[in-house]
Amino acid sequence: MRLVGDVLETGLDYVLVDVGGVGYKVDASLSVTSKLSIGSLATLWTHEVVREDRRELLGFLERGALDLFLKLINVNGVGPKVGQKILGAYSSDEIKKAIAEGDDMMLTRVPGVGKKTAQKIVLELRGSVDLNRDETSPAESDTVEALCSLGYSSAEAKSLILKLPSGLQTMEEKIKAALRM
Repeated sequence: MRLVGDVLETGLDYVLVDVGGVGYKVDASLSVTSKLSIGSLATLWTHEVVREDRRELLGFLERGALDLFLKLINVNGVGPKVGQKILGAYSSDEIKKAIAEGDDMMLTRVPGVGKKTAQKIVLELRGSVDLNRDETSPAESDTVEALCSLGYSSAEAKSLILKLPSGLQTMEEKIKAALRM
């Protein structure tokens, strides 16, 4: 899910975004909120957490960060808040590198992540995180998703996007060029 709207307010751990006249409170780490300014247009990749007593939106600036977050919360013992703390403490690339190298000690520096949880993250995600570029712009992400809906794997679609000639403006032009390739 993605929200695009005007930033109305920011706090240490949230941002209020106006999308079509509706204000959405999105929980976000300081690394996200510090990059947003009131009145600016923001694109946030979000994950909704539904609990018995409330609903929360967790937000990230890049699609790749959201994808990594979703992998993290699939690890037993890692909940949405801990996953968000990990992505707030380190960049996606730093986390992926730590996982690929088996550096569980780096993850234990995040509050709420003990040694066993860090080891579990490394064990379960090693091999499943791609160290190559996978953070795409919103327009590229939409094009990748469209190609995936046409039967391409995510890796194939991203590879095609990287090979596209510059100057293509619309998603339609990009899809047509990718299909010709």
